[in-house]
Amino acid sequence: MRIINWSRIFLCGLVTGIVWTVLSAISAWFLGADFNAAVGGNSILAPSLDLVAVLLALNLAGGIWAMWLYAAIRPRYGAGARTAVVTGLSWWVVGTLADATWASFGLVPVKSFLPLSAAALPEMIAAATFGAWLYRE
Repeated sequence: MRIINWSRIFLCGLVTGIVWTVLSAISAWFLGADFNAAVGGNSILAPSLDLVAVLLALNLAGGIWAMWLYAAIRPRYGAGARTAVVTGLSWWVVGTLADATWASFGLVPVKSFLPLSAAALPEMIAAATFGAWLYRE
């Protein structure tokens, strides 16, 4: 069993979170019109500084969690792209289940939630792969 490099998890997790933030902002711009209309106040396409700060903090925390998961499963799956894809897929499942509460409570229509959720899968895999590429023990 190898020792987890916590400083690299933190740094690579921050990078992963930034990559995820950029990719998700692009998809929200192109695919988020229905979601934005459901939420109201144009808060998704023209977010307030407070919303940007909260979303950035959550994305950075998610990136750190994803790199922790990568480091945790790396001894079993091995270092590399396959393990990063498993990490990104796991991150997407957890994130999508959490985000699905918006639709399950009827706060946004399912049809506005699904395009962003579908776009998030390759984005999270790409972000996790980039962070994993930087990770060293």
